[in-house]
Amino acid sequence: MDDDLKQAKAKERRRVRRLQMVAALGGVGATAGVLGVGIAKSGEGWMALVGVVLALAGLGAVIASFSLAGRFLPDGDTIRVENARGGYRDSLQSQRAYWGAYAPLLILFPTWKSIEAAWAIAGRQAEALHWMMVGLGPLCAVAILLVVAGLDNPGDRKMKRLLEDELTLSFRRSSLSLALGVALAGMVVVFALGLWKPQAAVATMPGLMFVTASAAGLRYWQLDRRAAGG
Repeated sequence: MDDDLKQAKAKERRRVRRLQMVAALGGVGATAGVLGVGIAKSGEGWMALVGVVLALAGLGAVIASFSLAGRFLPDGDTIRVENARGGYRDSLQSQRAYWGAYAPLLILFPTWKSIEAAWAIAGRQAEALHWMMVGLGPLCAVAILLVVAGLDNPGDRKMKRLLEDELTLSFRRSSLSLALGVALAGMVVVFALGLWKPQAAVATMPGLMFVTASAAGLRYWQLDRRAAGG
């Protein structure tokens, strides 16, 4: 084992530890946000204020975790270490495909809270919590689309080259084309819904973004499984 590989392994271990810490921060923030929303809704007086502060702190932690995670994504050292084990490209492709399949399940709750918040805002019954929650679902949907499009780690050229073979690019084109079709069809439905009840059309938008991102993620996973013979 040469010195360069040892150094790369040490850097990779540090990257993984830091990414785990960032993920823990996001998990704690999400938990605090949910608890804060519950306390703010059920509490009165200073307890409601505590709930609002807790929810805001949780939201801030989640946003910070997303921002920090971008600094600790797989990089050139990851590629070097994993290539020493063999089959890293296929493993990485499978991980991203499974993310596309399971991520919609993870963002169901944030999407539902965004729909509730959008309904309240459109009905002019919004509170501070509604303005805080309305963007959660769309942000999560955008995160899925970024992964499918390969834009989640734009700063690392080695990783970008690793994920831009012809097969992967064809997966992306097919997945994003399906997502575009779903979005256009959904916009027609939302437009018709808005003619009947504008409040419902506004509240439907986070759901439309969820369906669009889910279609892209599931299509990517389906194509990967088909290519793998699974």
